[in-house]
Amino acid sequence: MDQRAFQNPNPVLRAGADGRVIYSNTAGEALLRRWDIKVGEKLPHSVENLIKRVISRTDPERTEVKVGKKVYLVAFYPVPGKEYVNIYGSDISGQKKLGEKLRIKEKQYNALYTLGKMALKCESLRAFMDESVRLIAKTLDLEFCKILELTPDGNFLLRAGTGWKPGFAGRAVVEGGKWSQAGYTVFSKVPVIVRDFAEESRFEAPEILREHDIVSGISVIIGDVEKPFGVLSAHSMKKRKFAADETYFLNSVAFVIAEVIERRHAEEELSQYKEHLEELVKERTSELTKINEQLFSEVSIRKQVEKDLQNSVYFLETFLDAIPSPVFYRNLEGIYQGCNEMFARQILGLPKEKIIGHSMYEFRDQYSEEALNKSVYYDNLLLKEGKSLPHELKIICAIDRELRDFLVHKATYSNVAGKVIGIVGIMLDITERKKAEQALLKTEEIRKKEIHHRIKNNLQVISSLLSLQAEHFSDKKVKESFHDSQNRVISMSLIHEELYKTGETGSVETFDFKAYIQKLANELFRSYMVGDEGIHLKLDMESAFLGMDTGIPLGIIINELVSNSLKHAFPRGRGGEIQIKLHRTGISQSKGNNRYPGSCETSEFLLIVSDNGIGLPEDIDFRHTSSLGLQLVNILVEQINGSIELKRGKGTEFRIKFREETCLEKKSG
Repeated sequence: MDQRAFQNPNPVLRAGADGRVIYSNTAGEALLRRWDIKVGEKLPHSVENLIKRVISRTDPERTEVKVGKKVYLVAFYPVPGKEYVNIYGSDISGQKKLGEKLRIKEKQYNALYTLGKMALKCESLRAFMDESVRLIAKTLDLEFCKILELTPDGNFLLRAGTGWKPGFAGRAVVEGGKWSQAGYTVFSKVPVIVRDFAEESRFEAPEILREHDIVSGISVIIGDVEKPFGVLSAHSMKKRKFAADETYFLNSVAFVIAEVIERRHAEEELSQYKEHLEELVKERTSELTKINEQLFSEVSIRKQVEKDLQNSVYFLETFLDAIPSPVFYRNLEGIYQGCNEMFARQILGLPKEKIIGHSMYEFRDQYSEEALNKSVYYDNLLLKEGKSLPHELKIICAIDRELRDFLVHKATYSNVAGKVIGIVGIMLDITERKKAEQALLKTEEIRKKEIHHRIKNNLQVISSLLSLQAEHFSDKKVKESFHDSQNRVISMSLIHEELYKTGETGSVETFDFKAYIQKLANELFRSYMVGDEGIHLKLDMESAFLGMDTGIPLGIIINELVSNSLKHAFPRGRGGEIQIKLHRTGISQSKGNNRYPGSCETSEFLLIVSDNGIGLPEDIDFRHTSSLGLQLVNILVEQINGSIELKRGKGTEFRIKFREETCLEKKSG
């Protein structure tokens, strides 16, 4: 080993095939202490086996070693023709911590995303609450979580929970008042955090917490602070300091739970009303059937039958008018045979006599072409297959000229011979429910947008911290490492900035990759102070909207390759050109009907990053190199299930192939 290895701030060692340490620089003594040996002594058995494997295969291997609070990436490189290996270590503690923070943020984002999907799909409020508390506890890495419902007597009922003893959920009652954590949360109207109940002076730990040996916890209000549904709490048996982003996460979850509770209450009321209406129609229809059968069987008392029939018709009209929803019935040619007053007044704005006997096609001021076609389609489905499928229609109501949403339920009706002669329909106004659903979806978009905004801000803070920390070092390589890390963080920050901006006009799930690369390239050129040196950037990219799972790795890949070109391809003031190309090479598969929202297709892309500089040396294998940047490129290409190849010639050209699935958004109505 030469003098440079001895002065290297990172561990440098050499060991023979028998596992005995031949040499170690000063920094390498940290690894020797970890392995509890000295120079001249044998390494642990597992490390010795790794050395033998590296020498026999002539292929380097890497492993991570934790020394105190530091984590080293230790690489074992065989020396050609020699029975020993060189061992190089690099401190990756900072990367580990940054990765852990990003993992936690991603974990919380994924939990909120999962919770949002559960809110739209879950049929049972109890099941939704049970899944929610389990998801919260898992996301925050806590033993306990519970949803408390505020009861009229001021106490709390434990509606759902995880970690608690069997039989507590649905039965346990927690005392209210501001002397308990839940009561104090409602009283103070802000999130309440307890690091240690033994040191808490604002209130006392209720019996349920003492019984489970709980030490710390956090609680937030569910619903309106002036009229809350209850409290969402999470607890730990260990002393824990809750961070601001954990409070924000719990508040976000509480907001979703409150929205689901309100929606469930509205749906239950609508369901009860619908069941009552269907039962009433069934009862009245049964009565009318019996009356009609009697009328046709009693020929001897025709006059009485005719009178009864007139009474029945009058009753039917009165009954239909009493139904608080538009009702109509028409024959198989689409000509109205009757309707109630609400249908005539609210939908068509005409007296009944100007509707009965007229075809539905005559009222095009209210019925659009799409509404008519949709209605005919479900009529045919009902008549041919006997399927009564509720469907939605948009109709311009005559009473206020507003476009409103209706849920239409249809059934066939027959003559005395049992032959189907027409269709009866009941229209339920679901405009407000649709608005509520849109509001919930809008809230979810706003929440996602805010998450991207916060992630972007946090990444910018990390970038600033890296810049400040780099100023404390004089070593050029250390400063360069900080600079590279700062550029990687900036590349991720720019993606979240694009997602945040995209959310103002579209979905926050994808972003304009072309616009992002333009900003990233400009940032890299600014970072390396490239301007008048004669190095130029050429972009040849088609528009593509990518998801963050693909976009973030690609952004870092481009960051690494362009940075390498800027640092190494043009030495001694040499000018040249860096080029980035992105093109869609084909569509490998598609699903769904491309005419309608919700259809998806998988596109194949080719990304090329090249320069006309001095090129990579022939003896460098970019797939097996000590360069952290190229190692990162290979790892990220594998992460997106892509492939990468290097073309040497006049400069350097990396060609990366990958796939991305894109879907049309579903639109409401």
